[in-house]
Amino acid sequence: MMKKIVLITAYFLLLTSVNAQSVDLLWQGSTYTSPFYKGRSLWSNQSNITLVAIPQGLGSAPSLNYKWTKNGTVLGNVSGVGRNTLTFSDSILSKPQTVKIEVISGAGNVLAQYSTVITPVPGNVYVYENNPLLGFLFHRETSGTYPLKEKEVTFTAFPFFFSVLNRTDPHLSYKWGSDTGGSEDASSVTYRTPEEGSGTSAISLNLSNTEKIMQSAKKNFLVQFGNDE
Repeated sequence: MMKKIVLITAYFLLLTSVNAQSVDLLWQGSTYTSPFYKGRSLWSNQSNITLVAIPQGLGSAPSLNYKWTKNGTVLGNVSGVGRNTLTFSDSILSKPQTVKIEVISGAGNVLAQYSTVITPVPGNVYVYENNPLLGFLFHRETSGTYPLKEKEVTFTAFPFFFSVLNRTDPHLSYKWGSDTGGSEDASSVTYRTPEEGSGTSAISLNLSNTEKIMQSAKKNFLVQFGNDE
């Protein structure tokens, strides 16, 4: 008798799961990240974002009727049958956006709905050593105090969540500086240690997007050279 009850209960749960109707929202920012980055591209200040509605148990996605709402306003121009994607851009004000998706039946009833609040994030910049033998050392981000093992080192900056196609995009402005007075304006910079002595050197980097005034980032770290013990 116990076996029959267990089987019936299991069948009921399976049937409920199969017939469940819902809609999920997936989103991704139209922004740049470095190679091998495992996360998604985040939505940043003044960048575009694309949301995709994924219906579950409601039938074929292209045949369903979708109703998009942003901050309480129905977006009639992007709603309709088969229109399960939404793309918009962040303004200079950069405030959270509430997005709601509803799947509507032919009779006008709401079959499933989902709402989410999305907040744009600031852009960021990460610096990695470009080793002549191993390439970019993506496993070790340059921060704090970076000890030099060789007489020369090349650092390369990677913008994160900027509205660019790559790190050498012409709209990116790099400004490297050091406490020794040197400066560079490229995505990579090379430093050489003094012939004698030891100590630390302060490195700074200012990165900005010349087309998007709200997309900027700063980076500061120390380079340790010689035997500074």
